Amino acid sequence: MRERDWTNSAPEAGDVIKGPGITVQCLAPGQAAIISGGLDAAIASLAPGAAMIGLLDTLPESGAYALRIARDQVLLCTPEPFVAASGWHGDYALSVADDLYVPLQIEGDADSTFLSSCMSAQGGSPSAMALFAEKPCLVARTDGAAIRVWVPRPDMAEVWTRLALLSRV
Repeated sequence: MRERDWTNSAPEAGDVIKGPGITVQCLAPGQAAIISGGLDAAIASLAPGAAMIGLLDTLPESGAYALRIARDQVLLCTPEPFVAASGWHGDYALSVADDLYVPLQIEGDADSTFLSSCMSAQGGSPSAMALFAEKPCLVARTDGAAIRVWVPRPDMAEVWTRLALLSRV
């Protein structure tokens, strides 16, 4: 057996894991871009008023938001496709990243037991990046009680399998 031959596949949008009191749903990736460099200028130009989201911050109900990856890098998520092309735009760079991360939504974890078993960070960081299921992921809250996790596409099959196992506990 080769170590790169996975016996499990990555989920598709709409796939669901159900466990006792927990539901994990794979969501469709939306419009997203990695922005590097001058974040203030980029957000003012591409998505004026977009909220900057740190670890476990609450996502806005609608509109654009920027998930902070590092001091000078965000994943900018917008409801509409980007009109700017990939490349440098003054003091910031844009790379279209619609398929770079796959979002998951976790519901029913009222006491955060499931979340605690997946990651040790508790919030309060200006960066939304954390180790989740031992992979670097972006983690925020929805306006309800759900947690949304953006998993890098290459890690999705492994994370999905771990979440399926954890949901059975």
